[in-house]
Amino acid sequence: MKKLLSFAAVCLFVLTLYSCSSETTPEDVTTKAINCIIDKDYEGYINMMLFQKEKSDEDKAQLAALVREKMDKEMEKKQGITDYEIGTATIKDNSAIVPYKLTYGDGEIKEDSMKLIKNEKGEWMIDSGK
Repeated sequence: MKKLLSFAAVCLFVLTLYSCSSETTPEDVTTKAINCIIDKDYEGYINMMLFQKEKSDEDKAQLAALVREKMDKEMEKKQGITDYEIGTATIKDNSAIVPYKLTYGDGEIKEDSMKLIKNEKGEWMIDSGK
């Protein structure tokens, strides 16, 4: 009986882990990226990017500083992002295009798309194009 309870506990643990480790979708990554911009978490945004050549932590910090400078000016001018909508990804092999729509505080609406690619671990990341 003790072995049966132990086996049942192990099975429950494995099922719990499996249910928590579902693959992140391109739409999830796009949502997280936009939330990084809204929250001014530019380091988080940069860490979601996949680069052709590995970047050092210093390079990533410099890139985050450049993004911060540009985005802070744009967000101030447009009065921040007040709402966004994520469309359905078009997936082909290991790349995806996710359309999205941003609504700014000044009333402007911008429609664009984010290109994502899978890394060697099979995780969706923002394609840096560099």
